[in-house]
Amino acid sequence: MGSNYWDLLPFGWDDLYATSQYHAATLAMADLEEAIAAHPEWGVPLGVFGFDPSDLRDHAEAVKKEANRLFWNRKTGRFVACIDMDGEAHDFGFTFLNVDAIWYGIASEKHAGAVMEWLSGDRIVEGDTSTGEDIYHWRFGPRATTKRNVEWYAFVWSAPDSIPWGGQVQDGGAVLGFTFYDLWARLQVLGPDDAWERLTEILEWEKEVWAEGGYREYYKDGKRGTTLQGGGTAGGLGIDHEFYESSLMPAIIARGFLGLDPDGSALSIAPKLPEACPEMGVSNVLYHGVPLDILASEDAVTVAVKEDPLEPIRLALPEGWRLDGAEQEGLGFALAGKGVFRFERE
Repeated sequence: MGSNYWDLLPFGWDDLYATSQYHAATLAMADLEEAIAAHPEWGVPLGVFGFDPSDLRDHAEAVKKEANRLFWNRKTGRFVACIDMDGEAHDFGFTFLNVDAIWYGIASEKHAGAVMEWLSGDRIVEGDTSTGEDIYHWRFGPRATTKRNVEWYAFVWSAPDSIPWGGQVQDGGAVLGFTFYDLWARLQVLGPDDAWERLTEILEWEKEVWAEGGYREYYKDGKRGTTLQGGGTAGGLGIDHEFYESSLMPAIIARGFLGLDPDGSALSIAPKLPEACPEMGVSNVLYHGVPLDILASEDAVTVAVKEDPLEPIRLALPEGWRLDGAEQEGLGFALAGKGVFRFERE
């Protein structure tokens, strides 16, 4: 039975896709418990229903350690989808699963490095259908899988061998939305210059698409090797119609390169900018009901608070940043009114 986004693939039993999200949810719960403890004015009761954040983090670390042991395929140098009830591990080069593991923080540093060596083409996995540059054959992101799969499907899918390689999103095709996780993994493991280069390649593809009239016209009648899925029609690429997750991809600017990360107490800003784009910004980021314009460079971060907040908002920057006339407290710099605030490196 299908059990997650990839509904034609019978994930289950010992399942990394679910384990990655469980690991992330456990850490999110730890963050919530810490925020509640730091803000007694919220009036959230603790008592028997509260969790100790340190216990949750210890548990998440234990889950991470076991997941890296259990799901890592030493032969292929990447994570398997799952180990079924018969003890069989399933590995068809699930790129989405491996970059997910980096996004959710469950991949060890060593394993994350090995994954990106494979996806970047620096390491060839023998037996794969797609290797090297061909992994990015569809240009906007990696193929969902790199090894042909005609045998491992949920009961609702039949005759997968009748569809050519790349003719289905789950078998050599691709989904635009999950390009975000690929860019995130590149940013964290290979650095901002690598992630920026990949992003500019995607933008070139996008320009070509719209110059030809949009996604449907660009891929019409399979003239570029496959068709689009969506609106009731199966296909090899998931971009429009029900693929709302395509909106994830631009978030790499705010969440990735600018390092915007809200928690229960402050909005963290930790830029990772490429040399080719030494200044980057976003407008109208809504935080605590207040729109912010944020512009970052190597030496400065400027935040325009465009309305008076109901109560002071807090911004947290990495150690070594200062704001004239203000010191960063444990919960960050407190901004009580609208205005333009410039943070500089010490």
